[in-house]
Amino acid sequence: MRRGRVKVLRQALVCVALSLCGTAFAEVSDQPLAPPATEVRLLDEHPNWLEALEGSWSSELPDDIREAKSSNAHFGLLLNASMQPTTLSQCIALALKNNTGLQVQRLNPIAAANSVRRARAIFDPALFATINKDRMNRPATTFLTAGGENTLINQNFTMNAGVRKLLLTGGDFSVQFNNNRLYTNPSVANPVVPVYTTSLGATLQQPLLRNFGWQYALLLVEVAQNVEQASFFQYVAALTNLVANVERAYWTLVLAVENVRVQEQGLSVAQELLRQNEGKYKVGALPQTAVLEAQVDVAGREALLIQARNGVDVARDTVRALINAKDEDTGILLMIDPIDRPTVEPFAIDLERSLQSALAQRPELSAARYDIEARGLQRKAAQNQLLPQLNLVAGIGLNGVAGTDAKVRNSFVSPTPGVPPPTIPVNPTVIGGYGDALGLLSDGRFYNYAIGATVQVPIDNAQAKADYTQANINLAQSKLTMQQLQESVTLEIKNSVSNLQSDLKSIEATRIARQLAEENVRNQRARYDVGLATTKDLLDYTDRLTRAQFAEVQALATYHRNLAEMRRVEGTLLEARNVVVERATQEKVPWWAMF
Repeated sequence: MRRGRVKVLRQALVCVALSLCGTAFAEVSDQPLAPPATEVRLLDEHPNWLEALEGSWSSELPDDIREAKSSNAHFGLLLNASMQPTTLSQCIALALKNNTGLQVQRLNPIAAANSVRRARAIFDPALFATINKDRMNRPATTFLTAGGENTLINQNFTMNAGVRKLLLTGGDFSVQFNNNRLYTNPSVANPVVPVYTTSLGATLQQPLLRNFGWQYALLLVEVAQNVEQASFFQYVAALTNLVANVERAYWTLVLAVENVRVQEQGLSVAQELLRQNEGKYKVGALPQTAVLEAQVDVAGREALLIQARNGVDVARDTVRALINAKDEDTGILLMIDPIDRPTVEPFAIDLERSLQSALAQRPELSAARYDIEARGLQRKAAQNQLLPQLNLVAGIGLNGVAGTDAKVRNSFVSPTPGVPPPTIPVNPTVIGGYGDALGLLSDGRFYNYAIGATVQVPIDNAQAKADYTQANINLAQSKLTMQQLQESVTLEIKNSVSNLQSDLKSIEATRIARQLAEENVRNQRARYDVGLATTKDLLDYTDRLTRAQFAEVQALATYHRNLAEMRRVEGTLLEARNVVVERATQEKVPWWAMF
C-alpha cells in the first residue's frame, strides 16, 4: 500500500500550538504539533486496483494487522527510572502529543470528514460500458427472412458506452452511445447485410414530489457536514478534558510530594526529640515514659511516611500514564518530577461572565447545536418521503443506420424468360459502413424523443410515517439533550465559582493556621527546654504544625485543581494554557458535484 504525505483537507484535523515554560524536553518543540501522518493520510490512502486484486486473492493478513496483533510495545512501561524535572506546561505538551486516548478521539473528526465524502459520493458520475457478441443458428421457416437458405443466422456484435449522474435536483440523468452490427441471411426482409445501427441519446428521470425540493439531494451531505462539525467540537471537548485531567493529576502529585516532605520533616523532628529524650533519660533528667512517648510518635510518623511515599508513587504513575511519553534511552515512560509549586494565581471570579463565556465557548454546547441542526435536516428528509412518488420521464436521441446492399433478388416479381428478377431497391441513404452510420447522427433528420410521467401512491405509507416519527423523536431527544447540557453547565459553573471562593478563604485560613502553629511550636520548644512543657506537649504541637503545613499546601493544590475545572467549565482552559486548535481549509467540492 502506498504511503506518503497527504495534505490535510478536512477541518477536523487539528494543529496544536503550545507556549512552553522553562526548559523543555527534547520531545517537546515550540513549533505547532500536527496530528501524526498516520492519521492524516487515512483520508486519502487507498490501494490501487492491482493492490486490491492482490489482497482479494491473498489468504494472509496484511503486515500492519499482523504487527498490531503481536505488538506489546506499550505494555509494562510504568517501571522506575531517573527523574525528569517537569513543569505543568511541559506535561500538557507531552500529553497532547502522546496521550493514546486523545489519539483515539482525533480519529473521530477524520471519520466524520470521510462521512461527508461518502454522502457527496452520490453525485459522482459513473462511466459504464458493455461489449457483447452473440450468434444464433436456427431452422429457417420462410424464404422472406432466410433468403432461400435452410438455416437462419443471426449474429450480433454490440458495444455501448455512457455516463450517468445524480443531479442536485434529485434527477437521474444519463447519456448513452449505442452501437450494433447485425449479420444475418440476406433476404427480402433483410436486403442490407451487415447492418450497422448507432444511436446517441439522453434520458432524465426527475422526481417532482418525493425526493424533490430545494437542494433536497444535498440534505444528506448537509447532515454529514453538521455531524462533522459536532465531531470536531467533541474532539475539542476531549482535548479540554485531557488538559484538565493533566492539571488535576499534576497538582495531586505536587500535593503528594509535599505530603512526603511534611511527613519527613515531622519524622525528623520526632527523631531528634527521641534522641534528646534518650540522652536526658540516661542522665536521669526525664522519666522512661518520655522516651516511650517519643518512640511511639516516631513509629507512627514512619508509618505515615510509608503511606505518603506510596501516595507519591500512585500519583506519579497517574501522571505518567496520562502523558504517555517514553524516555528515548530506556523506552519506558518518563518519571515526572514536578517543579511547579502551587501559588495563588490571579483569577477574576464572576458568575455572570463565566456563564456568558461558557455559552459562547463550551465545545459541548457547540456540538449539541450542530446535532440539533443535523436532526432537523434528517426530519426534513423524512418529511419529504411522506409525499407520493411522481416522476417526469423524458428522453431524446439521434439515430443512424448503414450497411452493405446484398443485392437481394425480388422473387415476388414474375421473371422474364432469360432475365433475372430485379434486385430489391435499398434506400441509398443507408448504403455504407459504420462510419456512414455515425455520420447520420449529425444529420438531424433521424431522431427520437419520449416524455411521460410515472406515479406511485402508497396506500398507507407506513414505513415513511414510521421514519418521520423516529426522526421527530430523535430531534426531540437532541433538544432535550441540549437543555440538559445547559442545566449541567450552569450547575458546574455555579459549583466552580463556589469552590474557588471557598478555596481562597481556605488558603488564607490555612496560612494563618500554619503561622500560628509555627509560633506555638517555638513557644513550646522554649518551655520544654526549661522544663515547663512535657514531651507529649511538644509532640502534640509539632503534630499540629505538620498538619497545618500540609493543610496549607493542600488548600493551594485544591485551588489549582478547581481553577482548572473553572476554566474547563467556562470554556477558557485551552486559551489559558496557550493551546490553539485550528481548522484546516475545507476540502474543495469537485466540479461534477456542483450540478
